[in-house]
Amino acid sequence: MFITDIKRTKKGRYALFCGADFLFSVDEDAYASFDIHPGMEIGEEELSELRKKSEYNKALNRAFLILGSRDHSEYELFTKLGRSFDDETAEAVVSRIRELGYLDDEAFAQRFSEELLRKGRSSAEIRSRLAAKRISTDIVDAVVNSLDTDDRDSLRSLITKKYLRRLKEEDGRRKVYASLLRKGYRSSDIIAVLNETDFAEEYDGQ
Repeated sequence: MFITDIKRTKKGRYALFCGADFLFSVDEDAYASFDIHPGMEIGEEELSELRKKSEYNKALNRAFLILGSRDHSEYELFTKLGRSFDDETAEAVVSRIRELGYLDDEAFAQRFSEELLRKGRSSAEIRSRLAAKRISTDIVDAVVNSLDTDDRDSLRSLITKKYLRRLKEEDGRRKVYASLLRKGYRSSDIIAVLNETDFAEEYDGQ
């Protein structure tokens, strides 16, 4: 097979043609690495390597854009890359990003857990949210156990900040209880904190 023509695209890539047929486009790095030029003969294996290298470079650039928006776990990044690239390319890029130090599930889990804790989430919910991001069990255990938290303290803070007014509403206690239960707090902790004197006085015994 011969490369008969190469055209620069508006996006700065290089479109390769064999006769009248468009083959695919490659990025500048792949273009330079393979020293492609019109009239060049190229085999199927080399053509496949060229396409693979260009796709890898494209996926790597996409990964940096994704990480520029917020932190991600390895699984999250792999999943997002998988929407546009094959698994082999996505796995290679995730591995490279990890090697470069831009992916660290343990550091991600620590930051994410502390953010959830500030929002009043229970340790059970934090565990569940980390598991959903496919963080390993060992990391989840280590991170959650390292948090300076007590679910009853978290409940007191959350109720004070968010639920005192709702406790004064009709059937408020039941609604607040249900809401806190959905956040992953244990029933016994919720009841104990709601029954504390200070809260009982605040919501007039409702």
